[in-house]
Order: sequence, then C-alpha cells, then structure tokens
Amino acid sequence: MNTFIQKYQYNIINRPIRTFAMQSSFMMTLGDIISQQVIEKKGFDNHDVGRSVRIMIYAGTINGPLVGSWFGFINNAVKIKNKWAATLVRVGIDQAVFSPAILAIFMGGISILEGRTVNEIKMKFENSYYKGLMNAYCYWPFVNIFTFSMIPIHYRPIVNSCFGIAWNSYLSHMNQKSLQALKLVNPDHTQQHTSSTTTIPTAASALSSSSSST
Repeated sequence: MNTFIQKYQYNIINRPIRTFAMQSSFMMTLGDIISQQVIEKKGFDNHDVGRSVRIMIYAGTINGPLVGSWFGFINNAVKIKNKWAATLVRVGIDQAVFSPAILAIFMGGISILEGRTVNEIKMKFENSYYKGLMNAYCYWPFVNIFTFSMIPIHYRPIVNSCFGIAWNSYLSHMNQKSLQALKLVNPDHTQQHTSSTTTIPTAASALSSSSSST
C-alpha cells in the first residue's frame, strides 16, 4: 500500500495530466458499469460495451484533464487566509462556473462520440440538462466543502473521482434515458448510433474532427 501511495504521489506531481486522465477513465467507466448492471439491471450478457468505451474515451481525454486542471486553478485563484471562507468561495465559484460547464461538456462530448446530429444534441440538452444541473447542485456542493477544506490539493481529483462514482452512474443513466427519448422521436437514426460495434470508430473520428476544428 505504501508503495502504491508513493507511486501515486510521484505521478500526481510529475505527470499530473496523465494521472488525472487514467483515474478519471477508471472511475467513470466503473460508474457506467454500475449504471448498466445495478440501476438498469442489464446483466453482463447484455452489457453495452460500446457505451462503456465511449465513457472511458471521454473521461480520459476530456474529463480527467479538465477536472485536475480546474482544482489547481481554483486553489491558486482564491487567496483567502481563513480556511472556511476560502472553502466557501471556492465552492461558490465551482458551482457557478464549473458545474454548468462540465455538465454541458459531458453531454456534448458523449453526443459527439455517439455520432449525434446537432438537432439531436439540442434535444438532449432540452430534455436533460436543467434536471441534471439541479441534481448536481444537490450533491456536489457538499462533496466539495469536504474536498476543499479537508483534502490536500494533489489528492482532491482522486477524492472527487471516488465521490463521482455515484454521480457518474447517474450521468450514464441520464444519458441513456435521453437516448431512449430520441429513439421515440427518430427511431431509425438513433438505431444507427446505438450499436457498440459501429459507434466506436465513428466516435474516434468525430472526436478527432472536433479537436481539429477547435
């Protein structure tokens, strides 16, 4: 255990982005597995591997680096000596700025990986974004009060990821419900993008196109 902690400490200091990406990929994929097997009770024979892979790709390329960088930024941006005042300011900024942004990035990023059209992405936002954000406000402020006040800066992303397992299960389930709503509106097009064997290559090319355009 001590060796693992020492290696983690070394990597989080010397290779922070890669470490954030790897731990986010693991935690978010675990959240999706819990969503499929515990919430949706699919059974492993019916597990949507493509869905889990899309979550893993998003987590490793976008979520992990963003969350890790955000913790460093907000820690350096708020220079208040009083511990609890600094905590409350950081939590307030986090909920006002980062929570709405990261939820939108998740919904947009996963939709791109699924190969969704602009209209389908817009519909997903109309159906799910507000509810998801309100649920985030019921959960993350309490988690972040603990994280910002009690956890050293280098360990905040992994503690956040541990609390995020339950949240990621919810996000994955929310995204799946929005897909079901899309299927009712446009069943033919939605069916083309729900196959795990065809979506993954499309997802990679879509993500590459999105990155190059920015």
